[in-house]
Amino acid sequence: MVVVKVVDQDIADKVDTQYVEAQLSHLPNIGIIFICTPEGGEEDDWTDEDGLRHIVIHLPYFEVQKMPDARPLMLAKAKERLGLAA
Repeated sequence: MVVVKVVDQDIADKVDTQYVEAQLSHLPNIGIIFICTPEGGEEDDWTDEDGLRHIVIHLPYFEVQKMPDARPLMLAKAKERLGLAA
């Protein structure tokens, strides 16, 4: 499991990739890219030639900006995309 982020500087500390990586560390061959910018964008999902599944998750910038802690939202979106949501 590899989790990275592409975010604006003002919310960089709120997007905690290590938390999501620790919570989902049991899942092999997954790479999650969290994007949180005012521009937004489309979510994507693909598997590369090495078998690593890449998942792009866009977080709502203005919502994250107001949140004291974005970790629950990040984990929920990751689980939803992975089909682990309850």
